Amino acid sequence: MSTDKPTMEQWRRAYKLAGEIRDLAPWAWMYDNTHLGFVDPKNATQHFISIMGNAGEHFAVAVYRSAEDLFKILDMIENPDSDPYMLFETSQLQLSFEDRSHLDSADLRIIKTLKLGFRGKQAWPCFRSFLPGQVPWQLNSDELRLLCIALEQVLIVAPRFKDDEDKVNSLTNLGMDGHVFLMRAPLSQDPHGEWQESMVEVARPPVPEISPVELDEKRLERAMRLPRAKGGFEADTRLLPSPIQERQGERSYFPVVLMLVEQERGLVFGCEMMAPRPTLTDAYRRVPEKLLAMLVKEGRRPEEIHVRTEQMASLLRGLCEKLDIRLTVRPSLPQLEEAFTSLRDFSARN
Repeated sequence: MSTDKPTMEQWRRAYKLAGEIRDLAPWAWMYDNTHLGFVDPKNATQHFISIMGNAGEHFAVAVYRSAEDLFKILDMIENPDSDPYMLFETSQLQLSFEDRSHLDSADLRIIKTLKLGFRGKQAWPCFRSFLPGQVPWQLNSDELRLLCIALEQVLIVAPRFKDDEDKVNSLTNLGMDGHVFLMRAPLSQDPHGEWQESMVEVARPPVPEISPVELDEKRLERAMRLPRAKGGFEADTRLLPSPIQERQGERSYFPVVLMLVEQERGLVFGCEMMAPRPTLTDAYRRVPEKLLAMLVKEGRRPEEIHVRTEQMASLLRGLCEKLDIRLTVRPSLPQLEEAFTSLRDFSARN
């Protein structure tokens, strides 16, 4: 990823657009689950926009960088019981309007350099980059370029829906039910040139395959000789919303927690934390290796493991076959949910 910092001219443009968005207040008539699409003039990549704030709480414009990120959000909207921390597994850019206390020194330095002033609650523009497993961070030059293009699309499209609730509802339903979105595409690489619009159906991307790291053969042999732990176990990974910063000035991350819980009594059989470095996917690749080490350390081998998703099943399938462990996908893992909730509550208090 680029580390180039935005120029002051870029920031000047960004804050101007932010002011226009705040004055327009498109969240007054657009819904959080109404999504728009646009094509990046630079590389013809599709991105998706959400305008947040209709509930009067978090006023923002978010840009989901891929269809995969968009569908993660759609799934969260459609399933009220989904893990809210899945938000931190998406890749997005966001302009939000915050209290002054929410901004950091870098934000305030830019505002001071540009000789800008803001007053009141939720009046201060805040620009952030979200990457899977990472704490929201300052934007680089290309991220700010992309976010500004998105803000320009909002300023063009949103006013057309201001006085027509039926059109907003139709746009929302098309996106949520049919995955059809109003897509704006440039006719050239000039973002300020002519654009065209069409309604585009976006296919759900296949779940990406993750290749696990190679297992340690000696540890695997030891695990094969372990006695059986009777009954079923539940295994899953979650992000722990307690950021860790390894070096000063470096981007913090949310640790990935792998947990194995005894199904009958809810006892935690094993718990491992992993850094999502270099990416969150790299942490997931280490899941079978960590689970194997967990079993060897505890000295028992489960008869059966239940997991929540097909992706988790695909990660553990090879290990479970080698250790003769039955693997079952179950959307609901009540003992694990309780264990993760307790861990998150404990982390929040410390």
